[in-house]
Amino acid sequence: MLEQQEHPAKDLKSHKADSFPSSVAYIHNLLDEYGLDPYEFRLYAHIIRRTGGKPEGVCFASLRKTAEICKMSMRKAQQAIKVLIKANFVTQKKRNGRTDEYRITPVSEWVACEKLDEIRNEIAKGTKNLSSDLSMDNPTESSLVNSSSNHINNKTTDMQ
Repeated sequence: MLEQQEHPAKDLKSHKADSFPSSVAYIHNLLDEYGLDPYEFRLYAHIIRRTGGKPEGVCFASLRKTAEICKMSMRKAQQAIKVLIKANFVTQKKRNGRTDEYRITPVSEWVACEKLDEIRNEIAKGTKNLSSDLSMDNPTESSLVNSSSNHINNKTTDMQ
């Protein structure tokens, strides 16, 4: 029998109505209309929550856990984080043998919204040629996933 997971909003009715804010989030129209796709937007919102919305805040949750929380596949989370990094919504600090650190950047440093499709296309082309971008000097969760799939593909080719 499967156990039910704890959920923060599990028993909202037991709390007094006046103990909740009237709204739990405010999304500025600049972000809302910037052109992020739903996966990028959701991942960005999660990173903001983890960092407290401050540039000095750090999000270091694994991409696997983040994807799970954001209700998306690992692949979608990988693509979304790449867009957020290239569009300068967040910075990434690689940590050898540990999860990467992500920090939000000030709005003034974001890439122009007109460039988002170009960034997505560049990333999509890059995922077709993963082997040229892999570096095992600093294995991260995403590079380990990518190198595993390449290794499997190479084994299949060798057996043919």
